[in-house]
Amino acid sequence: MKQVKRTDMEPRRRGAKIYLAATVTAQLCALARYTILARFLGPEELGLVAMLTLTSQFFQSVTDNGSDRFLIQDKDGDKPVVQGLVQALFIGRGGLQALCLMLFAGPIAAYFKTPALQPALTVLALAPLIFGFLHLDFRRDQRQADFRSEAIVTLAAEVLSLAATGAAAYITHDFTAILYGLIVRSIAFVVITHLLAKRPYRVGFSKEHMQRLAHFSWPLVLNGLLLFIGSQGDRVVVANELGIGQLGYYTAVLMLVFYPASTIMRYVGAMHLPLIAAARDDQARRDVAADALGSQILLLGTAMAAGFALVAPIAVVLLYGSKFAQPPLIIAMIGIFQATRVLRQWPTTVALGMAHSEIVLANNIVRMSGLACAFLAVRYFGGVISITAGFIVGELLALATAILLVNRASGRRLLHDFDRVALFILASMLIVGWTTVADHREAVRIIILACGSMLALGWLVKRERATLQQAVAASMGMFRKT
Repeated sequence: MKQVKRTDMEPRRRGAKIYLAATVTAQLCALARYTILARFLGPEELGLVAMLTLTSQFFQSVTDNGSDRFLIQDKDGDKPVVQGLVQALFIGRGGLQALCLMLFAGPIAAYFKTPALQPALTVLALAPLIFGFLHLDFRRDQRQADFRSEAIVTLAAEVLSLAATGAAAYITHDFTAILYGLIVRSIAFVVITHLLAKRPYRVGFSKEHMQRLAHFSWPLVLNGLLLFIGSQGDRVVVANELGIGQLGYYTAVLMLVFYPASTIMRYVGAMHLPLIAAARDDQARRDVAADALGSQILLLGTAMAAGFALVAPIAVVLLYGSKFAQPPLIIAMIGIFQATRVLRQWPTTVALGMAHSEIVLANNIVRMSGLACAFLAVRYFGGVISITAGFIVGELLALATAILLVNRASGRRLLHDFDRVALFILASMLIVGWTTVADHREAVRIIILACGSMLALGWLVKRERATLQQAVAASMGMFRKT
């Protein structure tokens, strides 16, 4: 009998490379937008830009019902009636976001004592309103693992948005430049999805399919709020406690590490989730796959925190200008904060691969402790360092919780792999210590830090020897080919 290499359950991926390129390009465009705005506008105006995007992202998160993903995973997702239902809900969601932006524009502007925010938020309502008319055929294509349409849409929309933002910043020299970029982005998404669609656009309602969609969607709405607080809560606290101007400084530094961290998390999750899921019922294989993921994440997170502390103080000035210069300690703390977020990708990916999504929800709930820690820290000690320290505590608590729950679900001892957490904490403390050497040049301090760094490096090399050997072997193989 002829061997079948692929089945309907394993369709050939189409457009995977261009989709990866589009994802990276979108991240680069987002970083370029902030760089251009910082150069043209300055810290105060950049803080207002961050406030506009934060408000918009909040309403996006709390109204995200996952209906577009429903088209991919539902057995009837390919039917025109289901697509019509989802597209109708998209229009309603866009209208709801627009209404919320207009209703809350006044109170938000009054709270931050910035009257200019009110008309800007009102105009910003156009972006979600337009985006609601998206043609979702590109999501339906992904049922057959075809990512070409979304890649084309993303590439075109992000590049056009960047161009519009840059032109508006050059002309206006104020924070409203971001409005042009966001509105152009929505228009581009809508127009191009309609041009690429294979099926006519329609909207409709189906009681039968609506019941399944509601069952699928309601947990995602709750999770959307938790994800917003977990991923954007630091900027909310900075704006609330330190003001819009400090938010501008903070956001400028954060963006330099936020996008690389996001790329690492998406890539690592995508690469390792199938391996862990395939070994779900084989504990030995699953443990090997989970250990490989934990090793790679620890190395990437530690390297990212150390590299950012070393390079970012110079990069901030080169990209944004001297007016955005920040103390090395603040920059190091922001890098450690994002690296801690990267580490959480390890146990949460393992949990998803084991089909324990409740662990991910528990992880996000525990992350909320960082919000309380940040508020308490800034009230007692003040400054950005206190806020980032509070959120780092929350991320570490969430990491520890997820590891404990994964170990229990896997039948391993509860404290398994906690030496990796301890190693990361030691490395983070050393990074913070080295950033203060310039201010305290005592020989004893330098000797202690040098000894501690050699100890941590030796521990890291010994703990992750297998992964490091594989990386070296792979690098040597690529070198020989070239």
